[in-house]
Amino acid sequence: MEPRAATAVVTRSTKENARFAIRDLSAGGARLVGELLLFEGEKILLRIELAEPVELAAEVTRVDQQRKVAEVVFSGVAADALAQIERAMAEVLASVRDTSPPTVVIVHPAVDVSSALERDLAKIGVAARVCATLPDLEWQLADKSVRFVGVIISGAFGEAIGPALQHVEDNHRGLSRVILFGDQIKRFDHPAVGRVHAVLRTPWRFKGLARALEVPPDSVVTTYDQLVALKAQTED
Repeated sequence: MEPRAATAVVTRSTKENARFAIRDLSAGGARLVGELLLFEGEKILLRIELAEPVELAAEVTRVDQQRKVAEVVFSGVAADALAQIERAMAEVLASVRDTSPPTVVIVHPAVDVSSALERDLAKIGVAARVCATLPDLEWQLADKSVRFVGVIISGAFGEAIGPALQHVEDNHRGLSRVILFGDQIKRFDHPAVGRVHAVLRTPWRFKGLARALEVPPDSVVTTYDQLVALKAQTED
């Protein structure tokens, strides 16, 4: 049986309710993702779907409507009960993560490039999370239910990629760090740039992309520009 994703049912004071995915659970609070629009300061009832469901009173402290994320803090939870919930949730998240596909975070301002990367990664069995700005990188990596294997960051962000790469190196050990440039490779001063696992240029090669993420390329030899040409031929 496949492990069930970590979820919680949120019930408002109006009795309206909806299921949310739990993206993180820390001491005293949780980060939830779901369709129901919540408001900062709102009091809710949170039913966490564990082997033995647990109901907790909580308050919404932060809402990101664009990402459909709500952060909540628990109310009146005993320390031992909270510790038990955290252990159970950690087991659920670890189980989901272990069976999830290897995933790479793509950070690129150009949608056409990130979409092409996402398609090519899928061909070598790697899933992708895509974001357009560097601040979104850490938000993506905070999802403990995903088995991240690497990050691909666009060189178009300039010197700002240095601190971002340093943060990944310090806080997410084991992830492959890759810089993707356009047709020209640029030089940056930050020392973390010199410690990346790979540097790619656009158009990239499949073998180079797989090698950068330590994914066996098998017989994949097609370049991205050849794929584009092939796609154009099939659509004619």
